[in-house]
Amino acid sequence: MNEKLVIVPRKNTVGKKILNFAWFVLALLFLLAAFLMPVFFLAAMVFAAVWYFQAFQSDIEYEYTYFDGEFRFAKIKAKRKRKNIGEVEMEDVVAIAPKGDRSVYKYETDRNVSYRNLTSGEPDAKIYELIYKGDKGFCRYEFEPDEEMLDAVIVKYPRVVIK
Repeated sequence: MNEKLVIVPRKNTVGKKILNFAWFVLALLFLLAAFLMPVFFLAAMVFAAVWYFQAFQSDIEYEYTYFDGEFRFAKIKAKRKRKNIGEVEMEDVVAIAPKGDRSVYKYETDRNVSYRNLTSGEPDAKIYELIYKGDKGFCRYEFEPDEEMLDAVIVKYPRVVIK
């Protein structure tokens, strides 16, 4: 059995883009002001450091891995810090279905079901929901698998996946 891996970068929000622009402009303005009064140089360096970390060190990607009856979800920050979000055994999975499908509607509206959004945030993305029974009740992950990953799951668990 092959391991199927999908990596999805999260889209930058409008707020993050505005903040990046604002920090950059502040850094430039204080750098220009530092030529008139050297006291502003320290503030310019602080704003430049904040802009750098906001712009380049806060990129997030989600990694979905399926291997022999197990899903693994991870969050990758700045392409180097990896954090495991969860592991799901396929024996515990109730359904994998497109978001809004009738088969998972009851889990979408239930407030007792824990929820994790692991999607890119793109408006045209094909989002699936994975519902499983965990130790603390039902859990729901929203994620964006590709067709190859879904086909690999269907081979062994055809009743669980709804395309």
